[in-house]
Amino acid sequence: MADPLFLCTLLWLAISAAVLYILRRREQRAIQAQVRQIGQLANETNELILFLDYTAPGFKEIDALLLSDPLGRITVVFTAPEWLIAAKSKKWERHCVVNASSLNVPSLEVSTACIVKDKYGKYRVFYEVPAFLRLMSRPNT
Repeated sequence: MADPLFLCTLLWLAISAAVLYILRRREQRAIQAQVRQIGQLANETNELILFLDYTAPGFKEIDALLLSDPLGRITVVFTAPEWLIAAKSKKWERHCVVNASSLNVPSLEVSTACIVKDKYGKYRVFYEVPAFLRLMSRPNT
């Protein structure tokens, strides 16, 4: 007869894997809904979408990185007062700036700044935004 502790551990592992799968699937659906709506609002689709709140701890560094030349076009979903969104839209003229309050779908409530990278319909979320942008702005050697 199998050890009861082994069976309980195996059952716990199976339940944990199922819960993790359900949570990841729910997150992917929420991201897909947001990406679709952002594409409609911006009339364009970009591989990178930056969700940014002006109260984010690294906002000044992210702002400076968005102005760097080697950085490609990014869709920035910006949470801020209207006047700041208008000012940053002019300053970040190479990027597509979307007001986060115009989204009808629930936002990712995990962080004040994150990047969603779309690769053939698969979405990856990165929470270390300044490091990601620094890496993206490096010239390829």
